[in-house]
Amino acid sequence: MKFWIKLSILFALFLGNYANAEPFKVLVLPVDLTSVCENYYCFPEASEVFATDVINDFKTSKKITTFDIYEIRKRLSTSSQIKPYMETALNQYKNSNSINFAALKKISEEFNVNSILLISSSVNNTNTKRNIWEVLEVTTAFDAYNLYSLETNAVLIDNVNDIVMWSNKYKRSLGNNEVKFWAKNTTDANSHLEKIRLYSKEIVAKNISENVILRFYPKTITTEISKPISATQTKDFRPNALEGINTHIQNNDYGEIQSEAIFNF
Repeated sequence: MKFWIKLSILFALFLGNYANAEPFKVLVLPVDLTSVCENYYCFPEASEVFATDVINDFKTSKKITTFDIYEIRKRLSTSSQIKPYMETALNQYKNSNSINFAALKKISEEFNVNSILLISSSVNNTNTKRNIWEVLEVTTAFDAYNLYSLETNAVLIDNVNDIVMWSNKYKRSLGNNEVKFWAKNTTDANSHLEKIRLYSKEIVAKNISENVILRFYPKTITTEISKPISATQTKDFRPNALEGINTHIQNNDYGEIQSEAIFNF
């Protein structure tokens, strides 16, 4: 009888601790956080689109707590001391993909988090980085025909130990079958924005959020191993949450996508 009483007490304590366990906290920062509506379309930058979807995925999973973009900007507007650290860290990662651990540690202390996820996205052509709306303005003005690619980088930082926990790079070619990438009017621009949002929800943000959750909960996400693809089928590789597992999705909506692991934890 005493054994069952002890067992019941231990079980109750275990359930109590499990119920009271807080999810991990991750601050998601797009590199264009401090640049609000600077493009002439007044559309959100690609990095903010991806970051917003990642934040929504975290909230849906209920495994990771985070802050909305609005909450982060509001905190910056009321805390003049943290803003220089934010601008320094984001601009450094945006321009050179280098990480300023000292500035990020100050930011993590301000938001009471141990991990920060940085997301950058830029359009590259002839080794020149621009945001996607700037490129559309250039190509619209000059009717330029160039090979443009949207490159997105994500890196998860452990601000306690100042190390990289995980990072990945995503690449998508821009333009139609005739290599045209422009927006002659707002309708064209809205079309590009919707494609970016679809690309974010279905590919980039989904993959980023799954990989981040896997850093904290290694056995909570399972994926199916893809079946062999027939040689007659035209398929495109898509990154999955687990290393070494490939998924194949039709290439009708997203264009060419390549994924590259920068750091393997």
